[in-house]
Amino acid sequence: MEMLIGALVGAFVSMVAAVTFYPLTKRLEYLSRRIYRLKPVSVHVERDPSIVWAGFPDWSGASAWLPEIPTGEPPSHSADWYDWARKNNGSDAYLTVFKVTITSREPVSVVVEPPKFRRAEACEGPAMQGVIATRPVGGAAIDVRRIHIDLGTGATMWIDPHGEPKDVLTLVLSPGETEQFYMYAQAYSGRHVWSIDLPLLVEGKRMVVPVREKDGKEFVTYGIEGMAEYLWYGGRWHAREEFDAA
Repeated sequence: MEMLIGALVGAFVSMVAAVTFYPLTKRLEYLSRRIYRLKPVSVHVERDPSIVWAGFPDWSGASAWLPEIPTGEPPSHSADWYDWARKNNGSDAYLTVFKVTITSREPVSVVVEPPKFRRAEACEGPAMQGVIATRPVGGAAIDVRRIHIDLGTGATMWIDPHGEPKDVLTLVLSPGETEQFYMYAQAYSGRHVWSIDLPLLVEGKRMVVPVREKDGKEFVTYGIEGMAEYLWYGGRWHAREEFDAA
């Protein structure tokens, strides 16, 4: 009987403490965020394809713009072509990809809208200098929830994992919960220097995430159309015409 009474008293005290201190705890959390200027959510935009595609099969293609015809052997993993191109004074070709991670610090609703496209410079039509180095696709396309950005027109839209257009992404997150999506920026021709601002609506309040290179500069992406292209296949480089004729 004494044990039962003790258990009931303990449960009652715990309930009273929870009712009393929970609002105070939430208020202290709110004040601490105000003092340290912490936002209800944190947003990380990953630029490195070796991290963006970690865990996916290595059968996706890769393309890079290079100032001259490649001679050495490229990385065996397509996601490592990003670093390889930069070490050879190159840039992205056809596709620049990002993975966005949103993590909540408290219960929130988040609306992720299509980004604001910022064009710093564009050379329309074939960019005649340099060449395109390509690793051909080795398997089925990887479809993910993403924002598609057409660098030629500046148009942006949400695409679902089935490749169909969709409305803006709405998330309801608990504390510590994480959501991820991707952004594909595609260039079909020309040379594009650009950046984006990603607008979020967090509990009805506007939050804008600038997306730039690590050094704060704009991205550079080349289109493939009209460019000399060399493909890595069978342990050597092939001109596009030779590859298509094989």
